[in-house]
Amino acid sequence: MDPVRLCAAAAGVLIALAAGLLAASPAFDRLRGFSIDLLTMMRWRAFGDAHPPASSPAVVLALDEETFRTPPFEGSPSVTWTPEIGRVLTAIIDGGAKVVGFDIVFPTTIEQSAVPFGDETLGARLRGFDRDYLRALALGARAGKVVLGQVQHQDAPVLPSPGQRAAVGFGRNIRALNVYDDPDGVIRRMPLVFTVDDEPVPSMAAELAARATGAPASAKLASAGAVADTITLNFAGGADDIPTFSLADLRACAEKDDKDFFRRHFDGKVVLIGTVLDVEDRKITSKRYATAPEGARAERCALTAPAAGQTFTRDSISGVYAQATAVNNLIRGDPLTEFDRFSTGVASFALAGLAVAAAFALGPTGAVLAFLGIAAAWSAGATIAFRGALAVPLVEPLLTALAALGAIISYRLVVADRIMAEQIAQKRAQEAEMASAAAIQRAMLPNLQASDFAESELDIFADMIPVREVGGDLYDFVKLDGNRVVITIGDVCGKGVAASLFMAITQTVMRLVVRSGQDLQAEIKAANNLLVANNREEMFTTLFCGVIDGSSGTMSYCNCGHNPPLVLRRGEGTCETLHNCGPPLGIIDDISYVPRLIALAPGDMLLLYTDGVTEAENAQSAQFGMERLEQAILEIRGHSARSVVEHVIKRVAEFAKGAPQSDDITCVAVVRNER
Repeated sequence: MDPVRLCAAAAGVLIALAAGLLAASPAFDRLRGFSIDLLTMMRWRAFGDAHPPASSPAVVLALDEETFRTPPFEGSPSVTWTPEIGRVLTAIIDGGAKVVGFDIVFPTTIEQSAVPFGDETLGARLRGFDRDYLRALALGARAGKVVLGQVQHQDAPVLPSPGQRAAVGFGRNIRALNVYDDPDGVIRRMPLVFTVDDEPVPSMAAELAARATGAPASAKLASAGAVADTITLNFAGGADDIPTFSLADLRACAEKDDKDFFRRHFDGKVVLIGTVLDVEDRKITSKRYATAPEGARAERCALTAPAAGQTFTRDSISGVYAQATAVNNLIRGDPLTEFDRFSTGVASFALAGLAVAAAFALGPTGAVLAFLGIAAAWSAGATIAFRGALAVPLVEPLLTALAALGAIISYRLVVADRIMAEQIAQKRAQEAEMASAAAIQRAMLPNLQASDFAESELDIFADMIPVREVGGDLYDFVKLDGNRVVITIGDVCGKGVAASLFMAITQTVMRLVVRSGQDLQAEIKAANNLLVANNREEMFTTLFCGVIDGSSGTMSYCNCGHNPPLVLRRGEGTCETLHNCGPPLGIIDDISYVPRLIALAPGDMLLLYTDGVTEAENAQSAQFGMERLEQAILEIRGHSARSVVEHVIKRVAEFAKGAPQSDDITCVAVVRNER
């Protein structure tokens, strides 16, 4: 692996590891609770309630708005309701309730009132007012079916009145109602035990569940949450999961002695008595995004259901439902199981690793889309797991994975900018070098004027179109004594810089050895030997070299493996080809080439070319070929050498029709002028 990739991979691992450590840190404790809130809402929206309300082990007897508006409760303080509560309590226990817990505390009674009333106090005048209520408490407590609530408050707990405490046997049947608030003030957990006088005492919910099942909460349930000695509440969504009965309706039901109604709705149930009001005792819980308008949620017995009161959704619920949910969770054995910090860190590291991998494998846009897919899959999986009471961390892994994605994209952009700058600088340097090489190569080619060979009666023109900045084709004209001129055209194997260097070597060698043109065989042999020597790259050049006498028109030539030149005689309708005299230069050492001799009459034309002409392809991969080349020559016969070359190149371009050039194109035309 190259250093850049290795460095990037190390950075990705470190970023993913940092994401995992951050997610496992105490700084993310608030987000752990937020994950539970979101999952509660998502599960409810996706699957609805897991249990029908009728199957709820706990039910609620509500001191609700209806009770406050219904006689005999209307206009009287709740402290005076105890006889009616006692009457309903007796009916519920007789109906088969397993245990009744009070989520409401009456710290005083009307019998304790010191308000003067005639010659006595109001309390003295109403002595015995709570007798029926206390008798109902005593009978229920004696059967183990009544538990009063108290609120732990430092050294001064809020306790039931002394008479109520005595009626239930004091501490045996009194339990704390306190709940556990997370750091953000949201109730997500319920304590299982409290320490009273250095002794562990079960909480209200734990006590009620234990009496209903006959066994205390298991150690497994007690250790499933994130806080010791608590359970993490598994709230259902909506407002109908726990059946709720109005005290007003049950008081009327008891008055008409409908024992069947009490048996049908309370037999085998845990009953919690508490307030369900619009403004008092409202709690923010992990159900805050999964609430619904509260209303009548159970069958009525005697009174007509009141008109709907609260029709809007609130993020709070009455506190009694937190206790009822805890009882249900303990009896059903389905409080939430949370990931500990280590497991949360591992999950966050895994998601961050996926985000980092996506950022490396894809561009920024693709990585973001991949992350959204990962987030959707993780959220769906977490919602399904939550349906089974497993609270997979949701927000922490996604948030840290998003941070890792942003970090690695930023890192990649920084590294990419640096690499791109280096690549641009390298490219510019290469372009400058190639431009210099192209300029040098162009300078090596002959720059002939129209009058250079006028005295020898020769019209010569050449053009070369390299496929890259520099090419492997070459042509050259060298004037010898009198009217003689050496004409050379060649094609080096390969393309680009290597071919251009060997082209320069070939051209230099030819200029060194072909100095007189008197012994072309010896000169070509010497050139070949020089190119073979130290040719470790095993490159070679196809080459045509001819010495033309402008006065007589005779030409001695050697064709060393090059494309056969074409000769078009004046007045002829077909072209002659000049055949090979031996292999390309640079392949075989000490080989002899036998020159050939032809004569060019006035008006004759000689065309030299490289295979870039005949092998030029169009979009259908068809080649220009010899037939089209000869046709192009016939079309331009009788014109100047320049016109011939330009016409051939034009025909090649028209044939290719924009297809990319695949090889260097070089043409040289020689026309013997007529006097």
